[in-house]
Parts: sequence; structure tokens; C-alpha cells
Amino acid sequence: MKRYKKIFNLKFFIIVISLVFLTVTTIASTLYLYEKRHKIFKKIKGDTKYSIDQRKYKLSQSIISGGYVLLFRHAEREKWIDAQMYDSIELNKNLLAEKTYFKDAVCLSKRGDIQARMMGEIIKDLKVPIHKVITSPSCRARQTANLAFNGYDEIKNIFLHGGPFNQNNEEFGKQVHDTILKYIPPKNSNIIISAHNSVIESVPFAKIENQTKMGLEESGFYVIKNDGKKLVLVDKFYSFHKFNVMFQKRPVN
Repeated sequence: MKRYKKIFNLKFFIIVISLVFLTVTTIASTLYLYEKRHKIFKKIKGDTKYSIDQRKYKLSQSIISGGYVLLFRHAEREKWIDAQMYDSIELNKNLLAEKTYFKDAVCLSKRGDIQARMMGEIIKDLKVPIHKVITSPSCRARQTANLAFNGYDEIKNIFLHGGPFNQNNEEFGKQVHDTILKYIPPKNSNIIISAHNSVIESVPFAKIENQTKMGLEESGFYVIKNDGKKLVLVDKFYSFHKFNVMFQKRPVN
């Protein structure tokens, strides 16, 4: 009996030691991976030499040459959980929200105003060619068009996001698709659409390149090819900063 007890104690001791070793090893490995996460991610992406994505760098240079539809999300607004209600009223009553009591719900915030102005300065400095500007009817989209793109040529109701309305999402996406298809950019310039985050979520693109996922930060934009027959979603810049950084070099003093 004592012999079996010793064998049992020995097995238990081995199991405990093994569990302790496994736990320590797991914790050490986790800490190591956490410390080295940036280098690991860069190696996975194949980007160890540059601080920016070189594919997007080439795309940014191509945008300067022109030939794209650039669909922007407006600059920052205040975060109202029921902003869609005011969006629908502004459009259906044909109002200019900036002249109403609910302007804070749907127009640019103070930060958004500054953000859009800075976007405009950068676009001017970079000499981004703009052939035409189309905007959503919402206050924040129109203000972004005025401040960042020096005004707009057209207002299109279809470019207001789908949230405020009782409608079929697929039909909405098809209408957005067909409307964008009418705006064919010249080879040496771009067409700007000042709109919203979810406008193209349901658009039936002929192709989506670079595994581009839907979703933008305020000021971000999608890059779209349009030959008049099909739309191709090339990529996106999640925020305008992601585009601006492609052109900024550290000055030497």
C-alpha cells in the first residue's frame, strides 16, 4: 500500500512540476511576443524598411496624378446617438441645418471645422487635382466640401447615408453604384464625393482590391476606379492623416 502511495505522490509531483513549467513558459512567451509585437507585425507585412505601407504610398502618388473617384467621409461632428433623426428631417424638409436649432447634431463640430480646414490646406499644398465635387445634402458633408475642397458643384441626395430612412439596403447600394458610375474622372484629375461612412457598404463593386474592408474614420476616404462600365474599389485611407503621412518628410536642422 505504501508503495502505491509513493508512486501516486511521485506522479502527482511530476504533474504539478509540469503544469508550473508550462505556465511559466506560456507567460514568458506571451511577454516576449508582446514586447516584439511591432517587429513581428512588420515582418508579417513584409515592411521592415519603411514606417509606411509602400503599396499605399504608390497609390497616394497615383492620386496626385488623377483618374479616381475619391469618396470621403465628412470631417468630425459631435457624437449624437440620434443624429440620423435630424439628418432625415434636414433632407425631407429641405432645410439648411446650420440655420436651425439642431445644427449641433448634424453639422461639423469645432474640431471638425479645424480638421476640414487643415485637409484643405494639405490638398492645396499637394496640388491634388480636383475635377468636380459632389456632396451629400447633410450639413457636415457640405461644410467639409466647402472647407476641404473649396466648394461643391452638385448635391446628390443618394449620397446621404442609409440610416435615416426606411429602405432596402441592396436597392440603396445599387442606386449609389449607378450614381457613381455616371461620374467618370478625367485621367489627369479626380472626382470628389463628400459623403458618409456607410454609403458604399452595399454597393455591388465589380471588384474589391487589396482585401479592402468597409469602414472609415471621419475624414477618411475610399479610392474608386470608374471607367463608366464598372466600379472597382481600389483601397481606402482610413483617415486623412493616413494619406497626409505619405508626403511628410522629417526636416533636417
